[in-house]
Amino acid sequence: MAMSIEPVVSDIIAAIGEPDFAAVTAGTLCALAEFDLAAVVVHRPRSRSRILHENFGAIGHRAGLDTYARKTCRFNPMLRGASSGAMRARDYRGRFADIPETMRPHLIETPHEELGFRTVGWPERQEEIGVYFPGWGGTIEIGLYRERSRRPAHARLLRALGELAGPVGTAFERHRILAPAPRPAASGWPARTGVLSTREDEICRLLLAGCSSDAIALRLSLSRHTVKDHRKNIFRKLGISALAELFALAR
Repeated sequence: MAMSIEPVVSDIIAAIGEPDFAAVTAGTLCALAEFDLAAVVVHRPRSRSRILHENFGAIGHRAGLDTYARKTCRFNPMLRGASSGAMRARDYRGRFADIPETMRPHLIETPHEELGFRTVGWPERQEEIGVYFPGWGGTIEIGLYRERSRRPAHARLLRALGELAGPVGTAFERHRILAPAPRPAASGWPARTGVLSTREDEICRLLLAGCSSDAIALRLSLSRHTVKDHRKNIFRKLGISALAELFALAR
């Protein structure tokens, strides 16, 4: 059964020119894939990689992503072989022995990770899909992550994300023209005193950071059922019916 990508493209196009464009794009792809974490990084040949958006900070792993952008990204076999499309990390398992000794203090060799190693500070046992496309003078990487399970993402999801690489790349270029000096997007939520409870506001912030219900439940020590009930109440109080509308409302 094919996955429809038209609504995803529409939501991303609607965010072009907005300060939180990268966050909306990452959140939309996370929702499509049912993944928990996302990072948008621009890799350029002769300069340090730049993080445009991430929600690793929500689980206390921002330092690992910073190390990846500053140092270890050059040893990501997915990035080295990327042109345009979607890739699964488990298809690109690397050899830790091929990594220079000077870089090994920043990496941990482990058979439990899809690549065979992970960056120091990176969350453990993550399933990873990377969406890559040329742009902004280099390669743009949208990494999607969730805790590994016995049933990895289906091949049809990989195909759908691969089909999205072209339109998303075009949207990034259009956004660059409309917003020539973009800054890293920060997920936020406008104050709505008297509408949302403190807990609902907290969950809203995590939804806008791209977290799934499972990730929010883990972060806040709640059951998944409780998070879903809060989410229904949030949507009802705000008069919306979809996550994309929540992103639009936050903007």
